[in-house]
Amino acid sequence: MRINKNYQKNGFLKQLFVTLDEKSRGLLDKSKWTHPIYERIILSLETAFYQAGNYKIIPSFKKELDETIQRYHTDYACLSSKFLKNLEKDIVKAHLCYHVSAEEYFLYDFEHQDYWQRWEWLSDKDRLDILLQHFGENVFEELTDKSFFYNLAKDYFHRDVCVINDEQSQEDFQKFTKAHSRFIVKPIGGTMGADTFVTEVKNEEDVKNLYQQLKQKGDWMIEQLIVQHPDTASWNESSVNTLRIPSFRTNDGIRILQPFFRTGRKGSVVDNAGHGGIFAVFDPETGIITTDGVDEHGGRFEYHPDSQKKFKGWQIPRWEELKALVKEIHHSLPAHHRYVGFDLALDKDGQWVLIEGNWGQMVGQMAELKGIRKEFIEYIS
Repeated sequence: MRINKNYQKNGFLKQLFVTLDEKSRGLLDKSKWTHPIYERIILSLETAFYQAGNYKIIPSFKKELDETIQRYHTDYACLSSKFLKNLEKDIVKAHLCYHVSAEEYFLYDFEHQDYWQRWEWLSDKDRLDILLQHFGENVFEELTDKSFFYNLAKDYFHRDVCVINDEQSQEDFQKFTKAHSRFIVKPIGGTMGADTFVTEVKNEEDVKNLYQQLKQKGDWMIEQLIVQHPDTASWNESSVNTLRIPSFRTNDGIRILQPFFRTGRKGSVVDNAGHGGIFAVFDPETGIITTDGVDEHGGRFEYHPDSQKKFKGWQIPRWEELKALVKEIHHSLPAHHRYVGFDLALDKDGQWVLIEGNWGQMVGQMAELKGIRKEFIEYIS
């Protein structure tokens, strides 16, 4: 859940908050001695304006905030009204100052951090805003469109792919299904594994019906199933377990920041944290996992809850080979793609295959309990 951002559509409030926030941040950049003025006076005034205005404009905001607090404070019923009021105020302050959502506030453990420690974290809103500011919406749209990215990097997919949209014919789909009766279906603009499913067609009637159903719901990517390597399948057999490699093209070459391994849960076909998956950060130099596993609600796991494999210390297979491949793929893309989060899987033959490229969330911060705002901005600048 995220703090409702519809308030930003209100021109007055948006202009008020952005102006105060950016000017005060500029002041902070010059001297840390000025931060008490901002934190205790300006930020407090911003918070008061926000609470007074937003609760009237968006009645659901208070409800959403309460639900988030209840989810992360299991002792909610025992908390005093004074504690809850102060906590709510601090969450609103954090949202205004660091642009974190209510959920990020808890996932990043802001409750136990001071003003300057909080500055180390990169909120999801700032991640996207910074990328859009540096690279523009066109680059974002190229990565959001799975079929467009496939055409950019198809040599690294190493499997058959079919696109269902207005430009592709039904015959292409029929040809694909003759070669692959069982396959995975993904919405072209989808994220976090949403609406992704594995299906099977047994006859021409199945093919015709599926094609018509998909055409009515938008544009899709149909992909040959990846049979993963036993090393990665040992974590969870039902999902293809992947790596996310955030890659930056810098003046010093390709830099990798907080890469992580993802594994699904028993019975799931996707490994995304948004669908119950678990992720763990690994060292970009050695390829060895350095953290416990974490899910999107902040649950931590020393061992995978289904396979009982331990996260810390596991070696990513063929890591040196993969590092070289990531550099090769990134350099093969147009120069304006200076940052890409690559998703890759190891197939049954021990070959790394590309899943997609994106501007994915920097969720590794949650697993490592370490903000990467400074490094992120340095690499893209």
